[in-house]
Amino acid sequence: MNLKNTSFISYQKDGINIVIRSDISERWLDNFINQFINMNSLDQAEVLYDKRNTITKIDDQILGKEIAVKEFHLEKTYDQLRFRLLPSKAERSLKIARALKEAGLKTPGPLAVIEKRGKTNELIFSYYLTDYVDYDFNMLDIAKDFEHPERYKIKELMPQLGKEVKRMHQANIVHNDLHAGNILVKNFETKPKLYYIDLNRGRIKDELAEKDKINDLKRLKFTDQEKKIFFKNYAPGNWKYYYQKVSEARQKRRKFVETKNKIREFFGIQKG
Repeated sequence: MNLKNTSFISYQKDGINIVIRSDISERWLDNFINQFINMNSLDQAEVLYDKRNTITKIDDQILGKEIAVKEFHLEKTYDQLRFRLLPSKAERSLKIARALKEAGLKTPGPLAVIEKRGKTNELIFSYYLTDYVDYDFNMLDIAKDFEHPERYKIKELMPQLGKEVKRMHQANIVHNDLHAGNILVKNFETKPKLYYIDLNRGRIKDELAEKDKINDLKRLKFTDQEKKIFFKNYAPGNWKYYYQKVSEARQKRRKFVETKNKIREFFGIQKG
């Protein structure tokens, strides 16, 4: 099946809320719900990640390609309460993915949001489905080790990353979890492509304030030299300002995280 359409339709089927690419057949949807959701026995499925959420790669025979299914875990009481009133993480992921693609940035192509809610609007299950990207490496694989033998790859990607994040912010999009682990790199040796993932915290605003941009950048952890290259491409005429302000914001965030972890440790609270 050749999927090129980027429009989406929304409807309900058997009490399940569907937002799906308009060119995906009902046959595919029925198969996914029956096999994956109801029976958890879809063929050619491989679990890639199973901690805060579960991410499964599926060799989809109907679509004729590999897809990724992100199932959001719903155990936290706080999440169950707030998502009765707010759009779910899956809905937010789809919204930000479409906005990124509209801005000319890359993210795994969104396919569908499939959810079910209970009588009091509580989420019973929530799935976000995308194309699977067969990437070369997650940027964190290298960036977490300042002495990594392939560190040059991060440095070489900084101009592109700076320009793309600038484009993201020019489109009034904040990722809100923008760190190396949420950036995938494909075709590094030929024409590098950066894919932005884990979009459920993202927001689209009418206009981004300087504080919004700085807060969105503070999770990027690179060497001083790499950060300078990044900021020279993100804000060519004002890069020193952003370099300083983001460094200050990162220090404040580090102190906040340290304090939060001490409080958790004192009360015996495990990270979720």
